[in-house]
Amino acid sequence: MYVALADTTQAFPATIEDERWNGFAVPQFRRTVAESIALWLNTMHDHDPDEWPDTATFDGDVLTVLETEEHRPDRIEPDENNRYAIGYRGWCWELTAPPTDPQADAGLLADSARLVPEDDEILVTINIDGTDPAFPALASEIHGWSRAGCPRFRRTVAEVVVAWISDTARKYPEGSDLAYWDGDTIVMVDHQAIGEDGYLPDRITAAEDGRFSIGANFEWERAD
Repeated sequence: MYVALADTTQAFPATIEDERWNGFAVPQFRRTVAESIALWLNTMHDHDPDEWPDTATFDGDVLTVLETEEHRPDRIEPDENNRYAIGYRGWCWELTAPPTDPQADAGLLADSARLVPEDDEILVTINIDGTDPAFPALASEIHGWSRAGCPRFRRTVAEVVVAWISDTARKYPEGSDLAYWDGDTIVMVDHQAIGEDGYLPDRITAAEDGRFSIGANFEWERAD
């Protein structure tokens, strides 16, 4: 999964411990990712050393993060899985999603042909500000149609739903859920749950009919 330091947008893939530290994730990174984090820290430091006082260097297999404010180095050695616990129980890592392309999302949202209902489909929406799109879907197999139901979307529509979730997160970054594609799987990050011990993002795969059930905790409304 992906993590980022609080109030930043640079996401890095990692494994995380089950237990949180003060509500924040405790990640471990592959060597190549640790190298990317070191480069990113140094770039941020060069750009604004007052805001980003830490620097990082590799010496063989050991990553040293020089915490300038504390005037002490943090030497991080790889564990038995060759992963690095950077900022272990000290940095504010949060679960997040990799950045998406705003133009690509806008293109999907503008593709009105994708949002034409087929037989037996209804239109559903989450009407945040009165301008949100309506998506064609089949009702939940379990609940039928109700607020407790979870609409089931064709792949072409699911791609627009994921783009809309990403676009909404850019407009309302505080408290918004996140979504992205991992191959043929949709990964959903519940912003309200990221600080809970043991929480992992939901991974939504297509059912036998090829449809994706997105937003079981969303307040979907019928739009037609």
